[in-house]
Amino acid sequence: MIRRGAPPYLECSTKGDKRFSAFCARIKSRGYNSIEEIYQAAKIFPNGDTGLSWRKAKGRKAVNIKELKKLYSELWDVYIEDNPHLLRVLKNITGLSDIFGQEGCQCQVIELWRIRNESSDCRK
Repeated sequence: MIRRGAPPYLECSTKGDKRFSAFCARIKSRGYNSIEEIYQAAKIFPNGDTGLSWRKAKGRKAVNIKELKKLYSELWDVYIEDNPHLLRVLKNITGLSDIFGQEGCQCQVIELWRIRNESSDCRK
């Protein structure tokens, strides 16, 4: 589990507010694919495999970690830009959680907390 901020936490997964789940957040400019689908398909594996479905790629170590981290951040930025009403939701919460999140892995909580705190109303 990953948490940022303070309770009460808004759960950002398919078990909580699905609008903030990487599996449910879809990017219009990317053919309405989910952030999870785009991210997993962008992985490049040591044998050269890439473009895999999220089921085949998830949990496997990729060789392009730096690029993936950048992509994941950019995808969440685009998603929130495309859905400005969700930024208002983020600004009004005190904390975020993801019961499936693991420290050291890409997680929507980390990106959404960053976006929240970078917005002009929430800078600390």
